[in-house]
Amino acid sequence: MSDDDQNASDKKLKPEIIAFPHSRVSPQAAGSSFNDLGHGKMSEKYGIPREQLSGHWCSRCEGIWFGYLLEVECPKCGNRHG
Repeated sequence: MSDDDQNASDKKLKPEIIAFPHSRVSPQAAGSSFNDLGHGKMSEKYGIPREQLSGHWCSRCEGIWFGYLLEVECPKCGNRHG
């Protein structure tokens, strides 16, 4: 097998690298709407900027709430189990 043939077969076997989007960027298909459940008690108490909060899923409310560090309680319903 010649070098040109080897290079061509290598290109066929290796998929192109697709960059993973930045964690703060929403996928285009997702749209801009989601069920925002608010902020946890600690984040409100200390006035933490939204950029420093972690998003948490609440299965009861079917939405995302934002909390500081290890907050675990949904501010809307009190669920502590995700």
